[in-house]
Amino acid sequence: MLFDQIVRMALRCFRGKEVAISPKLSSASVLAHLLKKGVGAYLRGMIMKPFLGGSRGHFFLGRGCKILSMGKLRTGRNVYIGAYGYLDCLSVGGVTMGDNVTIREGCWLQLTSRYDNPGTSVTIGNSVYIGPRAVLGAAAPLIIGDRCQIGANVSLVAENHKFAGEGQIFEQGVSRKGIEIGEDVWMGNNVTVLDGVTIGDGAVIGAGTVVTKSVPPRSVVVGVPGRVLKTR
Repeated sequence: MLFDQIVRMALRCFRGKEVAISPKLSSASVLAHLLKKGVGAYLRGMIMKPFLGGSRGHFFLGRGCKILSMGKLRTGRNVYIGAYGYLDCLSVGGVTMGDNVTIREGCWLQLTSRYDNPGTSVTIGNSVYIGPRAVLGAAAPLIIGDRCQIGANVSLVAENHKFAGEGQIFEQGVSRKGIEIGEDVWMGNNVTVLDGVTIGDGAVIGAGTVVTKSVPPRSVVVGVPGRVLKTR
């Protein structure tokens, strides 16, 4: 009984809230998993926290994760960034993450590719989950609202190449509009959201969808290009 209480206390410390344990799992197996997954990430986060632009609570950083311009990254409580991510935060407004944000393994985030035309900002709300191998590009503002659940291999890139006329695409530069994801949005695996798109609160974006235009709240969108299938 005492051991079970210790495990629950450890979970509450790492997760920042009370977490129930299924009776199908032993407390020992949960503790072993938590120690293997969380302790190293917690220690790395503790080492890096003083170099961040600000952090209000526990910060977990996975093995092999690289963060450039750490002073441009601000985090809330219980933020977890998985192993082998690459976050280049150099930008005008930096990267802001709310409380209880999880970004899984292999994330690529970049705001600036040219020093003469820096990127703008990334803002991620509270209780947001972003799956493995996400691509987040924010030359223009990228905003993700509270309680969003975003699947693996999702691409959100707030920039587009110009290709008008017969001139070389390489010489035409880019356009920048921004992407805004509302609150409580569920986005399946392998979704691509193009620059200039706003996704309304409570929308569902099916796996593999390419979102080329803005989505009304509570819409269910599927396909290539994405189309509204129904309203929730």
